[in-house]
Amino acid sequence: MPLYQIWYNEGEQPVTVNSPYRLRDIELAGELVKNTQPGNRQSADPEGLTVRELLRVNGLRNVYYTMDESEQIDLA
Repeated sequence: MPLYQIWYNEGEQPVTVNSPYRLRDIELAGELVKNTQPGNRQSADPEGLTVRELLRVNGLRNVYYTMDESEQIDLA
């Protein structure tokens, strides 16, 4: 079970996501939107938005994550 820690907007505390399987970037972006903006429909159905577009329309920037405490990976 991968453990993701997602940082955004130069914050100090990451959003933590446990998943039973490895997530794609768009799924990680959706999880971040769900955790930062509950009830936002765009996180559940991005309607063809790219990762960058989904994050931008939700005011999220400087997004990166680690998986199981690995190296930092830029999301957007």
